[in-house]
Amino acid sequence: MLLRRDPVLIALTVGGVLVLGELILGPGDPRTKLIAGWLIAPMLDLLLFWSARRVHRSLDLPPYANRFWRALSLAALIFLAGDLVQLSSTVTDRGVDHLVFHPAQAVAAVAGVVLVGAVAVLHRRARGRLRGRRIRILLDTAIVTTASISVAWCLMTRPGLPKAGAEAYVLAIFGCGLVLCAAFVTVRSGLTGETPLTGSAAVPIVVATVVQAVGGILAPSGSAGDPGCQMALTLAPMLMVLAGPRIQLLRGVEGLDGRRWLARALRGRFSLLPYTGTVFCAAALVIVLVTTGLGLSAWGALAGLLVNVALVIGRQLLALAENNSLLVEIRNREQRLNALLLHSSEVISIAAPDAGFTYVSPAVERVLGVPASAALGHSSLDILHHDDRASLDADLTALYSTPGAELTYQGRYRHADGSWRWLEVVAVNLTHEPGIGGVVCNARDVTESRELHERLRYQAGHDELTGLANRRQFTAAVTERSGDAAVLLIDLDGFKQINDTYGHAAGDAVLRHVADRLRECTGPDDVPARLGGDEFAVLAGGPESAERIAAALRVLLERPAEIAGRPLPVGASIGLAVGPSTDPDQLLNAADLRMYEEKQRTRAYAS
Repeated sequence: MLLRRDPVLIALTVGGVLVLGELILGPGDPRTKLIAGWLIAPMLDLLLFWSARRVHRSLDLPPYANRFWRALSLAALIFLAGDLVQLSSTVTDRGVDHLVFHPAQAVAAVAGVVLVGAVAVLHRRARGRLRGRRIRILLDTAIVTTASISVAWCLMTRPGLPKAGAEAYVLAIFGCGLVLCAAFVTVRSGLTGETPLTGSAAVPIVVATVVQAVGGILAPSGSAGDPGCQMALTLAPMLMVLAGPRIQLLRGVEGLDGRRWLARALRGRFSLLPYTGTVFCAAALVIVLVTTGLGLSAWGALAGLLVNVALVIGRQLLALAENNSLLVEIRNREQRLNALLLHSSEVISIAAPDAGFTYVSPAVERVLGVPASAALGHSSLDILHHDDRASLDADLTALYSTPGAELTYQGRYRHADGSWRWLEVVAVNLTHEPGIGGVVCNARDVTESRELHERLRYQAGHDELTGLANRRQFTAAVTERSGDAAVLLIDLDGFKQINDTYGHAAGDAVLRHVADRLRECTGPDDVPARLGGDEFAVLAGGPESAERIAAALRVLLERPAEIAGRPLPVGASIGLAVGPSTDPDQLLNAADLRMYEEKQRTRAYAS
C-alpha cells in the first residue's frame, strides 16, 4: 500500500505512460520522434544516477548492496555518455528516419550492463551448504539457463533478422546476453540469500532488463514497428529501472537477509522453478511451430526442451533420493522415540480439553496399571482423588482454557488395583500448536518419595517411643492457637524407681501406657505430647476441657498398669496454666509451677 500511495512512483508511472503513449500513438514524423526520444534518454540517465547514489548514501546497507548501488550510479553515467553521443549523431545526420544505434552508444550500454551484472554476481557466496543442495542449486541454474537460451535462439533465428545485417546480429546477441545475465543474477541472488536489493525493488529492474533485451533483438530488424514504437521500446526499460531505487528507499534494508521468495523456493525440496523453465521451452517450441513451421528455430527449441526435461528429471531423481534418505532418518528417529517412550519412567500424554487423552505413552501401564489404548478418550480427572480434584479445580480450569499456560502439581491417581499413587505432573497448554491441539503432560510417580517425606515430617514432630507430639510440634501447636491457650503439664511420680527396679524396658512400657491413657482422655481438638523423659503435656481446647482431661487422667491412672505380667502403680502430678498462646515457654513454666505445687501437696499428705 505504501508503494501505491508514493507520489514519486505515481508521477513516474503517469509520466512514463504519457511519454510512451505519445511516441507510439502521437502525431509527428519519425525523425521528430527519434530526436524527442533521444532527448528524453539523457534526462532519465541523470535521474537514475541521482536515485542510485541517494540509495547507497541514505541507507545503512551491507557492503555488497552498497557496491551494487554504486555500480548502478556509475553505469548511469556511462549510459548518459552513450545516449549523448546517440543524440548528437541523430541530430547531425538529417537522413536518419529510423532507429540506428551508434557504436559508442552500443559500447556504453554493454559496458554499463556488464559493470552492474559483474558486481551483482561477485558478492560473497553463502557457506555451509550440503552436497545434495549444491547439486540441486546447480541443476536449477542450468534449467533457467537452458530455458533462456532456448527462447533467445528462437528470437535470433526468426525470419527477418538476416536482412537487418551484421549490426542486428550483434544487438540480438547482446539482447540474449542480457536475458541470460538477468536470469543468472536473479537465481544467484536467491541462492546465496544475500541480495543487493529487496524483492519489490528488483522486479522493475529485472523486467526492464528483459524488455531491453527484447528491444535489442526486435528493433533493428524492424519487428518492433515504426520508429516511434522502436523508441518506446528503448525508453520503456529506462523508465522501469527508475522505479527500483525509489522502492528501495521506501523499503529500507528490509529483505536483504535472504528472506526472498526465490531463496525460499530454491532452498526447499520442492520448487516451481524447474517446471517454469520447461513451460517456457515448450511455449517457445509451440509458438515457433505455429508461426514458422519446422525449421532451424523449431529444431533449436526442441533441443532446448529435451535438455531442459532431462535436467528436470535429474533434479527430481535427486529430490527422490533426498526424500528417501529423509524417510529413513524419520523412521530411525521414530524408532528411537518409541524406544525412549516405552522405557521411560514418566508418563507423557496429550489431553484435549473436551475429548480426553488423544495420546498416552506406554509407561502409563507400568505406573498406573492401565494399558495406553484403554486410557485414550478418558480424562485424567476420572481417576484423580476427589480431594485433590477439589483443590486443583480452579488451577486446572485456567490451564485448559489458557493457551500457553503452565502448571506443576502433585495429586493422587487411582491405580488399576484400587490403590492411590502420587504423581507429579508438569502440564503445558499447547492447544494452539498445530499437530498437538491439547495439554501436554509429563507425569512421574513420586509415591515413594512422598511417603518418605511424610514419614520424615511425622518423625520430626512426634516422639518415637509413644507416637505423641514432641516438644517442637507441641510448641508450634500452641503458637498456632489464637487468644489464650490452656496447657496441662504432667509429671509421673515414682518413674525413676520403676526404671531402677524393673529396667528400662518396663519404664518404656509405662510411658506407652501413660500415652495411651492420654489418648483416651483427649479429643480431636486437643494435642497430647511427650516433652521428654517422664514429662507429658496436653494442649486443651479450653480451661474446662483441661480440667476434664486432668480429672479423667487421674481416674485412669488409679488403676495399676500391667507391665510384663505384673501390676505397677503409676502416679502423676498435673499442673494447669492458661495464658497467651504467643509465649509457649511461659505457659509451660506456669504449668510446671502448678504441677510442682501439687507434687508437694501429695508428698506432704503421704508423710
